[in-house]
Amino acid sequence: MEYRGLDISFLAAEDLSDMQYRFVHQASDTTIDMLDNGTEIPLGVLQNAPESGEVGVVRVEGTSKLVMNAAVAVGALLKAEYVAASDNGKGDASDTDGDRTRAFCIKASGAEDDVGGVVLCGPSRMSVPVTTAAPTTAAPTTAAPTTAAPTTTP
Repeated sequence: MEYRGLDISFLAAEDLSDMQYRFVHQASDTTIDMLDNGTEIPLGVLQNAPESGEVGVVRVEGTSKLVMNAAVAVGALLKAEYVAASDNGKGDASDTDGDRTRAFCIKASGAEDDVGGVVLCGPSRMSVPVTTAAPTTAAPTTAAPTTAAPTTTP
């Protein structure tokens, strides 16, 4: 499988040499870094492994390899995993209301740290359907037709 897309270059604000094929965050106009918390929106997937101050290439659109946090099936919607400051950016299933989906799996992974394939999308919020009781309907009502009294003009 060939992976292609739109790449943008930024300087690495920190050592990203162990973050290739993980989601990264835009830290400033010119820099990228690892995710700092679970609510940050990832810019895209890092395509190389820069050290601090080196150029990092970020895939923001198209297809890419992505390190996964567990076994992930083809067709799964994915967000960026955040466990801790030093353990984040892997693909994680979007399965909770409010998750920020960033990719769609096109090559499955079998276990944590396997590299899968994705089509980048979004970011968009995951909306989990809410189960509700069936709506009740009232019996239709019919109104008697009204007629206006004729008017006369003197």
